Amino acid sequence: MNGLGAVILAAGLSSRMGDFKPLLQIGGETLIGRVISMMKNAGAEPVVVVTGYRSGELEECLKESEVVFVHNERFRETQMLESFLLGFDALGDKCGRILVSPSDVPLVKQETVRALLRQDGKFVRPVYRGQPGHPVLLRSEIIPVINQYKGPGGLRGAVESRGIEIIGMETDDKGVVLDCDTKEDYEYLLRYFSELNARI
Repeated sequence: MNGLGAVILAAGLSSRMGDFKPLLQIGGETLIGRVISMMKNAGAEPVVVVTGYRSGELEECLKESEVVFVHNERFRETQMLESFLLGFDALGDKCGRILVSPSDVPLVKQETVRALLRQDGKFVRPVYRGQPGHPVLLRSEIIPVINQYKGPGGLRGAVESRGIEIIGMETDDKGVVLDCDTKEDYEYLLRYFSELNARI
Protein backbone atom coordinates (compact mmCIF):
# COMPACT_ATOMS: atom_id res chain seq x y z
CA MET A 1 0.00 0.00 0.00
CA ASN A 2 2.09 2.86 -1.28
CA GLY A 3 -0.71 5.10 -2.48
CA LEU A 4 -1.85 8.39 -1.03
CA GLY A 5 -5.51 8.94 -0.22
CA ALA A 6 -7.44 11.76 1.41
CA VAL A 7 -10.39 12.14 3.74
CA ILE A 8 -12.24 15.46 3.98
CA LEU A 9 -14.63 15.85 6.89
CA ALA A 10 -17.83 17.70 6.01
CA ALA A 11 -20.50 16.08 8.18
CA GLY A 12 -20.90 18.78 10.85
CA LEU A 13 -23.89 20.99 11.56
CA SER A 14 -22.03 24.31 11.12
CA SER A 15 -24.01 25.43 14.17
CA ARG A 16 -21.65 28.21 15.29
CA MET A 17 -21.41 29.64 11.79
CA GLY A 18 -25.14 29.97 11.14
CA ASP A 19 -24.50 29.03 7.51
CA PHE A 20 -23.34 25.88 5.74
CA LYS A 21 -19.55 26.11 5.95
CA PRO A 22 -18.40 23.81 3.14
CA LEU A 23 -20.27 25.81 0.51
CA LEU A 24 -19.22 29.28 1.61
CA GLN A 25 -17.32 31.08 -1.14
CA ILE A 26 -13.76 32.35 -1.16
CA GLY A 27 -12.03 33.56 -4.30
CA GLY A 28 -14.83 32.28 -6.50
CA GLU A 29 -14.64 28.74 -5.09
CA THR A 30 -16.31 26.94 -2.21
CA LEU A 31 -14.25 26.24 0.90
CA ILE A 32 -14.53 22.51 0.34
CA GLY A 33 -13.73 22.88 -3.35
CA ARG A 34 -10.42 24.48 -2.43
CA VAL A 35 -9.63 21.66 0.03
CA ILE A 36 -10.46 19.04 -2.62
CA SER A 37 -8.13 20.77 -5.10
CA MET A 38 -5.38 20.89 -2.49
CA MET A 39 -5.68 17.13 -1.89
CA LYS A 40 -5.79 16.25 -5.58
CA ASN A 41 -2.86 18.51 -6.44
CA ALA A 42 -0.88 16.66 -3.76
CA GLY A 43 -1.54 13.41 -5.63
CA ALA A 44 -4.25 11.98 -3.39
CA GLU A 45 -6.43 9.39 -5.11
CA PRO A 46 -9.11 8.65 -4.12
CA VAL A 47 -10.40 11.69 -2.23
CA VAL A 48 -13.24 10.77 0.13
CA VAL A 49 -15.71 13.39 1.37
CA VAL A 50 -17.64 12.40 4.50
CA THR A 51 -21.03 14.09 4.49
CA GLY A 52 -23.78 14.43 7.07
CA TYR A 53 -25.75 17.65 7.43
CA ARG A 54 -27.21 18.84 4.09
CA SER A 55 -25.51 15.92 2.33
CA GLY A 56 -27.72 16.07 -0.77
CA GLU A 57 -26.89 19.72 -1.36
CA LEU A 58 -23.19 19.07 -0.91
CA GLU A 59 -23.15 16.09 -3.25
CA GLU A 60 -25.05 18.03 -5.91
CA CYS A 61 -22.58 20.91 -5.72
CA LEU A 62 -19.57 18.57 -5.94
CA LYS A 63 -20.91 16.11 -8.51
CA GLU A 64 -18.23 17.10 -11.05
CA SER A 65 -15.40 16.85 -8.53
CA GLU A 66 -14.70 13.13 -8.94
CA VAL A 67 -14.65 12.46 -5.23
CA VAL A 68 -16.08 9.52 -3.29
CA PHE A 69 -18.96 10.37 -0.97
CA VAL A 70 -19.62 8.60 2.31
CA HIS A 71 -22.59 9.59 4.44
CA ASN A 72 -22.34 9.61 8.22
CA GLU A 73 -25.92 8.75 9.15
CA ARG A 74 -25.24 9.55 12.81
CA PHE A 75 -23.68 12.96 12.14
CA ARG A 76 -25.80 14.63 14.84
CA GLU A 77 -24.47 12.33 17.57
CA THR A 78 -20.93 11.54 16.46
CA GLN A 79 -17.66 13.43 16.37
CA MET A 80 -15.01 13.91 13.69
CA LEU A 81 -13.23 10.68 14.66
CA GLU A 82 -16.21 8.57 13.64
CA SER A 83 -16.48 10.44 10.34
CA PHE A 84 -12.78 9.91 9.70
CA LEU A 85 -13.10 6.16 10.29
CA LEU A 86 -16.00 6.00 7.82
CA GLY A 87 -13.83 7.81 5.31
CA PHE A 88 -10.93 5.49 5.89
CA ASP A 89 -13.17 2.45 5.37
CA ALA A 90 -14.13 3.90 1.99
CA LEU A 91 -10.45 4.06 0.99
CA GLY A 92 -10.24 0.31 1.49
CA ASP A 93 -6.70 -1.07 1.30
CA LYS A 94 -5.53 1.24 -1.48
CA CYS A 95 -3.55 3.79 0.53
CA GLY A 96 -0.55 3.52 2.77
CA ARG A 97 -0.79 7.19 3.70
CA ILE A 98 -3.80 9.44 4.21
CA LEU A 99 -4.19 13.21 4.27
CA VAL A 100 -7.01 14.33 6.57
CA SER A 101 -8.63 17.76 6.80
CA PRO A 102 -11.91 19.37 7.77
CA SER A 103 -13.70 21.04 4.86
CA ASP A 104 -13.22 24.53 6.30
CA VAL A 105 -9.41 24.91 6.16
CA PRO A 106 -9.14 26.23 2.59
CA LEU A 107 -6.00 28.38 2.47
CA VAL A 108 -3.17 25.90 3.03
CA LYS A 109 -0.40 26.48 0.50
CA GLN A 110 0.37 23.63 -1.85
CA GLU A 111 4.06 23.78 -0.98
CA THR A 112 3.11 23.19 2.67
CA VAL A 113 1.37 19.96 1.71
CA ARG A 114 4.35 18.90 -0.39
CA ALA A 115 6.63 19.52 2.59
CA LEU A 116 4.30 17.49 4.79
CA LEU A 117 4.49 14.56 2.39
CA ARG A 118 8.28 14.59 2.67
CA GLN A 119 8.06 13.91 6.40
CA ASP A 120 8.52 10.42 7.79
CA GLY A 121 6.26 9.40 10.63
CA LYS A 122 3.06 7.60 11.52
CA PHE A 123 1.26 10.84 12.40
CA VAL A 124 2.52 14.20 11.12
CA ARG A 125 0.85 17.60 11.35
CA PRO A 126 1.86 21.14 10.42
CA VAL A 127 2.50 23.56 13.28
CA TYR A 128 2.27 27.33 12.96
CA ARG A 129 3.79 29.29 15.85
CA GLY A 130 3.10 26.50 18.29
CA GLN A 131 -0.45 25.85 17.08
CA PRO A 132 -1.15 22.52 15.35
CA GLY A 133 -3.10 22.66 12.12
CA HIS A 134 -4.28 20.74 9.04
CA PRO A 135 -4.00 18.71 6.96
CA VAL A 136 -2.74 15.82 9.04
CA LEU A 137 -0.78 13.02 7.39
CA LEU A 138 -0.99 9.55 8.86
CA ARG A 139 -0.03 6.02 7.95
CA SER A 140 -2.82 3.51 7.50
CA GLU A 141 -1.05 1.02 9.77
CA ILE A 142 -2.22 2.97 12.83
CA ILE A 143 -5.92 2.80 11.88
CA PRO A 144 -6.65 -0.44 13.79
CA VAL A 145 -5.31 1.21 16.93
CA ILE A 146 -7.42 4.34 16.35
CA ASN A 147 -10.47 2.20 15.65
CA GLN A 148 -10.36 0.74 19.16
CA TYR A 149 -10.35 4.13 20.88
CA LYS A 150 -13.53 5.24 22.67
CA GLY A 151 -12.26 8.19 24.71
CA PRO A 152 -12.24 11.97 24.29
CA GLY A 153 -10.09 14.20 22.10
CA GLY A 154 -10.95 12.82 18.68
CA LEU A 155 -8.19 11.66 16.34
CA ARG A 156 -5.46 13.34 18.38
CA GLY A 157 -6.79 11.76 21.58
CA ALA A 158 -6.75 8.33 19.95
CA VAL A 159 -3.18 8.74 18.72
CA GLU A 160 -1.87 10.11 22.01
CA SER A 161 -3.60 7.41 24.07
CA ARG A 162 -1.74 4.69 22.19
CA GLY A 163 1.67 6.32 22.51
CA ILE A 164 2.03 6.98 18.78
CA GLU A 165 4.56 9.75 18.23
CA ILE A 166 3.03 12.95 16.88
CA ILE A 167 5.52 14.74 14.66
CA GLY A 168 5.07 18.47 14.25
CA MET A 169 6.32 20.08 11.05
CA GLU A 170 7.04 23.75 11.67
CA THR A 171 5.71 26.04 8.95
CA ASP A 172 5.27 29.75 8.33
CA ASP A 173 2.02 29.00 6.47
CA LYS A 174 -0.70 30.58 8.60
CA GLY A 175 -3.33 28.90 6.43
CA VAL A 176 -2.87 25.60 8.28
CA VAL A 177 -4.59 27.04 11.38
CA LEU A 178 -7.26 29.17 9.71
CA ASP A 179 -10.58 27.35 9.94
CA CYS A 180 -14.06 28.78 9.70
CA ASP A 181 -16.18 28.09 12.77
CA THR A 182 -17.80 31.52 13.10
CA LYS A 183 -18.77 34.49 10.94
CA GLU A 184 -15.74 36.33 12.34
CA ASP A 185 -13.50 33.45 11.22
CA TYR A 186 -14.99 33.64 7.73
CA GLU A 187 -14.49 37.40 7.53
CA TYR A 188 -10.86 36.92 8.60
CA LEU A 189 -10.37 34.20 5.97
CA LEU A 190 -11.62 36.57 3.28
CA ARG A 191 -9.26 39.33 4.45
CA TYR A 192 -6.31 36.95 4.63
CA PHE A 193 -7.09 35.64 1.14
CA SER A 194 -7.10 39.21 -0.19
CA GLU A 195 -3.76 39.90 1.52
CA LEU A 196 -2.22 36.76 -0.01
CA ASN A 197 -3.32 37.78 -3.48
CA ALA A 198 -2.12 41.33 -2.98
CA ARG A 199 1.42 40.00 -2.36
CA ILE A 200 1.51 38.08 -5.63
